[in-house]
Amino acid sequence: MEKPVLDVLLDYIAHRRLKDGDALPPERALAEELGVSRRELRAALASMEASGRVWRGVGRGTYLGARPLKFAPTLRGLRVGTSPADIAEMRLLFEPALAALAATKASGDDLQELEKCARKNAAAKTDDEWQQWDHRFHLLIGQATRNPALIALMEVINGMRVKPEVREKTAAQETRQYFAQQHQEIVNALKARDAEAAARYMREHLLSVQWRASAKVDEVVARQVG
Repeated sequence: MEKPVLDVLLDYIAHRRLKDGDALPPERALAEELGVSRRELRAALASMEASGRVWRGVGRGTYLGARPLKFAPTLRGLRVGTSPADIAEMRLLFEPALAALAATKASGDDLQELEKCARKNAAAKTDDEWQQWDHRFHLLIGQATRNPALIALMEVINGMRVKPEVREKTAAQETRQYFAQQHQEIVNALKARDAEAAARYMREHLLSVQWRASAKVDEVVARQVG
């Protein structure tokens, strides 16, 4: 079976022992070297960017690691001294409002991509697969606001979430299915242009994530789906 392009790209990075801060070759050259189309490569890079593993700048190229925080010096404190509880609290305040705004500004293409992410999350069989589409889902909602400042902040939050001490792991398949159902409810509200419902469903989802982080949601979900 042919290896996914994302795996081919990760093998390339590992084989060359590239590290955070290192630049990847230009897209055309990299696609030729990997033997994939530029469209496939862009999709793989988009997934990596959404999970904070690469960042791309217009006219600058693609670099490994999280995007530098030069755009907002006041956000540098997110790099150090930030606990998982701090990140969860920030997301609970920020992302419902983001979903509400996205409900009024998301394009048809945005909604199609979000629907795709929700389906991919529902089909995820491992935590790594879940994380890839979960990070992209939340970043896409930020991008659907069409607000560069909000998008930049969402990128920072996503970059923080991939840190081992912050990352919300989903060990149980029932938990992944439950969260995927919540993602679909958010998408349905966005498609209906219902800002209030989008914010409410996002808040409920993030509260569920918090419960899971405290080792309680697996038990709750097992009772709900049992």
